[in-house]
Amino acid sequence: MKLSKLISFLEDKFPAFLSEEWDNVGLLVGKRDLKINGILLSLDITEKVIDKAIECGANLIITHHPMIFKPMKNITTDSLTGKKIIRLIENGISVYSMHTNLDSGKNGLNDFLGENILGFKNGKILDSIEKNGREFGIGRVYKLENILTIENLSQLLKEKLKLNSINIVKSNEEKEIKKVALISGAGASYWRKAKKLGAQVLITGDVKYHEAMDAKEENFSLIDIGHFESEWIFSNLLEDLIKKEFEIDIKIFNDGPVFEKM
Repeated sequence: MKLSKLISFLEDKFPAFLSEEWDNVGLLVGKRDLKINGILLSLDITEKVIDKAIECGANLIITHHPMIFKPMKNITTDSLTGKKIIRLIENGISVYSMHTNLDSGKNGLNDFLGENILGFKNGKILDSIEKNGREFGIGRVYKLENILTIENLSQLLKEKLKLNSINIVKSNEEKEIKKVALISGAGASYWRKAKKLGAQVLITGDVKYHEAMDAKEENFSLIDIGHFESEWIFSNLLEDLIKKEFEIDIKIFNDGPVFEKM
């Protein structure tokens, strides 16, 4: 199978125009006419991920986080990114990234996290946009079938996402949780929008101290499950998606999480 065929399939479901302006999605390294021997799915590209691709014979790596964000003035082994790019090209490995277009799109990462992993139903887009006749946007909001406490919800997250611990910011007013908002990655800046839509808690990663303090004082709860921890399921989503359409060898390898709890 040619890479161009796989790209057409993926971009039909999650076109680049669904991505944020600051993002960099699509084919970042390689040739569209590449014949794919095998695919490695990974949240990020680290040197260990490249090692794994070489080891398992995959000549395509699909990532969630783009390896290249800003324009590069040179590609040399003097920088880590340059070193990786050269190594990828030397080994005939292409790189394709699906980031905020996958986060925001229908049946994308936020829907997968909320519905397939956590078992919530009938999610609504938290911050909705419409473009080229398609509705998409940041985050999801779910009305719960059963009322939960923040402790119940935290336990559910730990079980479903295989987490040992999470960080909780409890509202000053203890409330039953009837509606939940979630944003994979770093989405704490949307907590006021989530509150306005009736949610009692926002599940996300990378919560900053002042965001947490403001939310707590304004009687809103946050659950910080970590950036990697909220997105490692990217690989499961892509594996399901591709295997339904193509017969191709797929391997998963995530080099993370970065932070370790001692």
